[in-house]
Amino acid sequence: MYPFVSFSDDKIYFTADTSDNTDTKIWYVNRLMDSWSDAILLDSPINDDQVFYLNQAKNGDLFYTNVSNIKMNHAPSINGEYPDVKEIKIEFGHHGFISPSQEYLLVQNQNNENEKRNDADIYVCFKEKDGTWTNPISFGNEVNSNFNERCPSITPDGEYLFFSRSNEAGELSNFYWVSTEIIDKLRPVNF
Repeated sequence: MYPFVSFSDDKIYFTADTSDNTDTKIWYVNRLMDSWSDAILLDSPINDDQVFYLNQAKNGDLFYTNVSNIKMNHAPSINGEYPDVKEIKIEFGHHGFISPSQEYLLVQNQNNENEKRNDADIYVCFKEKDGTWTNPISFGNEVNSNFNERCPSITPDGEYLFFSRSNEAGELSNFYWVSTEIIDKLRPVNF
């Protein structure tokens, strides 16, 4: 589930369930000459809990959702290893996706603007100069709707935002994309 190709193009990270569906861990495969390696369990404290939806910043840092507490986490890359895990201190959000430069983080969460709505929306948090994050800012109706918007992702060049919208019968999703210029329009003035 949720594959992510590394920026170096030599690994594919993914989430896999245990055979009894009681746990999820991050695995990866390495690119070989003309194929891919067998799956390898990521040797990191990341996998000390149930996790999923891993993605990577350009500098190699990993970002993912901790399923047990529905929080976003960050594992800095230290020579390609991930010995430390840090919770990202944001007001709400999961299924996060970090921008290639780590200047913003996209998250999904139940709509927070209208108590009568029960759908998921996408929000953006901007990284402050001191390393903290702004409160999540809704994309409003330029991205969000009365349907569920989920699983945001950014193209490696940082130019496009992709997301799913469950707007078909049976909650089936379609994929949508917009220019990341929409993110710049939401950026607070003091950034």
